Amino acid sequence: MQKTIKIDGMMCEHCVKRVKKALEAVAGVESAAVSLEGKEAVVECAETVSEATLRDVVKEAGYTPL
Repeated sequence: MQKTIKIDGMMCEHCVKRVKKALEAVAGVESAAVSLEGKEAVVECAETVSEATLRDVVKEAGYTPL
């Protein structure tokens, strides 16, 4: 299943890597493609992974899910 999360606050590639690492550490997440230009993350994950969980992980990494 694919889920897209808009993210505010990323300013550089370091930010992108931080968000990607945080999302990919979630159980059930297969991969995360994070775009600085698009200000979003496209996450491939199991259906059991909620969008709320993904948003919480983005917040914990220091960014704002929209």
